[in-house]
Order: sequence, then C-alpha cells, then structure tokens
Amino acid sequence: MGKTLGYARISSDQGQDIESQKAKLEKLGAVVVFCDTGNGSSLNGRDQLEAAIRLLEQGDELLALHPDRLARDTGDLLTIAKRVVERGAILKIDDPKIVFDGTDMMAEVMLTLFGMIGMMEKHFIKARQRRGIEAAKLRNAYKGKPATIDFYKVKELHAEGMRPTDIAKTMKIGRASVYRALAA
Repeated sequence: MGKTLGYARISSDQGQDIESQKAKLEKLGAVVVFCDTGNGSSLNGRDQLEAAIRLLEQGDELLALHPDRLARDTGDLLTIAKRVVERGAILKIDDPKIVFDGTDMMAEVMLTLFGMIGMMEKHFIKARQRRGIEAAKLRNAYKGKPATIDFYKVKELHAEGMRPTDIAKTMKIGRASVYRALAA
C-alpha cells in the first residue's frame, strides 16, 4: 500500500477556512495535504494540485473530500482522474464515496455525473452573480471590480521615459493596460 496524499481547495481566503478540510483529510489518512485557493472552474493556477499529482507513485492515492474540490467541470474532473491513474495511483473521493482506478466504469460514470453537477452549479452561481450586479446597478450601488493597476505609477514611469512595453514588464501587467492608464 502506497501513501495517501490529500487535496483541499477553497475559492477564496475571505470567510472560508481550509483547516477543516485539511483536518478531515488527515483523519482519513492523508500524510500530506496539498491546498489551493482559487476558483474551481479552471485547472489554471492550481499549483498544489499539480504538485500532488506529480508526487504520486504506483499504489498511492489522491484523496479529496468532494468532487467539486477537484473541479467544477466534467472534462477537468475526468482529466484529473485519468492523470492520477496514469501515475499508477487511485483517485478517492470521500463524499460521495468514489474510488477511481481506471477499471471501474461505474466510478467513471459517477465522476462524469458529479462533474456535470459541478458545471450546473457553476452556471447557477454566475447567474446569481449577474442578477446581484444588475440589482446593484439599479440601486446605483454597483462600483465594479476595484482597480488593480496603479495608474499613477504607470504615468510616473512613462514620464521618466520608460516605454510602455517596459512599464508592462516592470509592473507585470499587459501593454493594453498601460495604454489605457496613459489615456486616462
């Protein structure tokens, strides 16, 4: 029997606590728990999930509490499962109990089903968010996403003679954002 690696994810660190997931995964036998903070609708930026998969060896297990902690998309969930199996390991989900080793068609059907449920949930979340934004706009309470680019810094660097491409690299932003800041 190999080692059990746990994987936990929260959407944001504002009001969400990953410690309860970690404690439960450790109680279920995870020797190490890899944790990501970020949206479950994409595999991009899931460095800890990638690290966990890379560390899997023959006979190991990757354990998650729920399918939506891994992914909220059928294709992504099945991709993760197949990558785990390619490493000679098993994907285990605690609730609902799913053990995917690549040989059980029913486990793959369950992953597909829960991936579809995750996609529906993602759709409903976005719809609620859009309705909330529209309602806030009607009340003149919607401020939009806070600015993430320091326009003054962009203009300061430009005034010092720095080219837009160099400003973008220095500030780790896109060139189009530099041009927008200069035009503002």
